[in-house]
Amino acid sequence: MVYQDSLARFSVMGVAKSPDQGVLADIYQNGIAMAIWQRPLGELAEYVASLVTLTPQFSFQAQGDTEKTRALLNRVLPDAAGKETFIDDVVLLVDMFACLFDLNEVGVRLNVLSRTMCPRFHVDKIPCRLVSTYLGNGSEWLHDAHVDRRFVGQIDRSADHSSGLRKNGQINRLKVGDVAVMKGDTWPALEGRGVVHRSPAANADNMRVFLSLDMV
Repeated sequence: MVYQDSLARFSVMGVAKSPDQGVLADIYQNGIAMAIWQRPLGELAEYVASLVTLTPQFSFQAQGDTEKTRALLNRVLPDAAGKETFIDDVVLLVDMFACLFDLNEVGVRLNVLSRTMCPRFHVDKIPCRLVSTYLGNGSEWLHDAHVDRRFVGQIDRSADHSSGLRKNGQINRLKVGDVAVMKGDTWPALEGRGVVHRSPAANADNMRVFLSLDMV
């Protein structure tokens, strides 16, 4: 049961939000499509800014446990103040995701983005994914009541990047620092009603640092 308490933990239209990291476990509830741990970046912001300046085309993809992820990130990330703290944070999220779903290994992608990755609203054909934005615009998503799933993901010439959004529907956006786990279309018993979302705008003047974790 999702409830409201002193930490402002609540559920709105199938989305659970809280500044308490324990909210991520709410993803197992049948009525919850996405769980969001709302947190500030704090001291991480300094290193994230250095990452964009030093390696504006940084792209990392790997699969492994926390120890392997830490070793790889230490090898490929640029040296700057706060590097160890940043790696600690990514590894923490990998460990949380692995514990949440009892995984031996996690698929990790960390990218500096100067273009929009997936501009159309779509649903991931996977059970679940963790996403977090360290810099720039956060991922955009729709409450289920605002979606017409007949048009989600259309790529014909008559469709646009907002295909699937109902008239007067609202586009929501994750904030920098938010950690979200979202169900995809193959979550057991979800019946193809995964979270409809898309990548936000990004360009050379408005770059993103984006992390995503997948089950493997």
